[in-house]
Amino acid sequence: MLLLFSSGVISKARQFTLPNGMQVVVIENNRAPVIAQMIWYNFGSNVEQKGKSGLAHFMEHLMFKGTKKHPGSYYSNFISQIGGSENAFTSYDYTAYYQIYPSEHFERIIELEADRMKNLTLTKKNVEIEKNVILEERFQRIESDPSSLLDESMRSILYPNHPYGRPIIGWKHEILELSYDDVKSFYKTHYEPRNAILVISGNINLKKAKEIVKKNFSKIKNINTSKFKDTLDPDLNSQVFVEKKHPTVKQDIWKKLYRTDSYNKSIKRGIAFDLGMKIIAGGTSSLLYDEFVNKKKIFSMVGGFYQGLSRGEGYIYFYAIPNEKIEPKKIDNLIMEQIKIFVKNELSLEKLETEKKKYFYDSIYRMDGILKPSEIYGEALTVGLTLSEVENWNKNLDDITLELVKEEMLKFIENKNYVIGSLQN
Repeated sequence: MLLLFSSGVISKARQFTLPNGMQVVVIENNRAPVIAQMIWYNFGSNVEQKGKSGLAHFMEHLMFKGTKKHPGSYYSNFISQIGGSENAFTSYDYTAYYQIYPSEHFERIIELEADRMKNLTLTKKNVEIEKNVILEERFQRIESDPSSLLDESMRSILYPNHPYGRPIIGWKHEILELSYDDVKSFYKTHYEPRNAILVISGNINLKKAKEIVKKNFSKIKNINTSKFKDTLDPDLNSQVFVEKKHPTVKQDIWKKLYRTDSYNKSIKRGIAFDLGMKIIAGGTSSLLYDEFVNKKKIFSMVGGFYQGLSRGEGYIYFYAIPNEKIEPKKIDNLIMEQIKIFVKNELSLEKLETEKKKYFYDSIYRMDGILKPSEIYGEALTVGLTLSEVENWNKNLDDITLELVKEEMLKFIENKNYVIGSLQN
């Protein structure tokens, strides 16, 4: 999943930190005269105050509105003119901005990125215009999609106290109330070098990167000194079931969402669980798929996955689409009983070794490019992992035994922190 390798054109990642706390990672890759640059801010919707959901995502939109020195769409237009591309995204734990461009323009792009970290032009007019854009985005992505509405409800129950329970885009009624002052305060408080990790991947050497990054970012000072405070959720001591009915639903969908340990708790145990999940529920080659789709033909689709790259708890997601009407509780019983049988009888050393090999080589393929290394390093570092842990990620595979995988799967079976959802016509 996460691995760096060395060859004639790709080198190990190098890291340095500016006096103002900004971290920089450089991954030299001279295969093509191109750079993929990502600046990761180690906050997302997780730092929003209660009642002001959606601010991090709102701010992501406004970061493209220009500065006094480079007004309007100057930055975006420049990237387009040189044949580059750009985008951004917000998650619970981070907000990231990336550009892919010819390496000859490295210094100029760094200058523009540094400029918008602290000199963004925020106007009341822009805030109101963008608010309407975000409300339309929420309608298109969530409110007009019954499956997304179900997911939103399930997360709000699973994380009753944690920001992970609020939608990243924000609740509609709270987006409507967000003001110019809310946005301005969020920008001044959080967009600081101490919260940033700049990852540069491609045709760039460490010496040049250090020189230009220091020149443009070192002069930016931190104003706010507040530290991130995580919150914890209580255990769910009762079974929770959420039902969503909508006339546009053509097929019933069963879902199950768990809270669980993230890689921050233990990388080795996280990988062991991930391998077990891949064998049992990962795609069309999984044991669950073979049992319920190929053999018994109860479902047209079934599967699940583990997401452990998070600052707080990770999560497990299961889904099934029944071929005929089946009570959600019965679906849950069918799947969980079968998983127990798989863990006891079907998790073999042969299957584990096969999955380890796939895991290992998939990680190499993921690193074979310009943008992917920036994504892999940036995401891992922003959720609290270290450069060394990323570099040595796959070394954990040697220590993962069949017994450890079974132990993690049995822990999952006993996990009571879950919500079951059903989408029906």
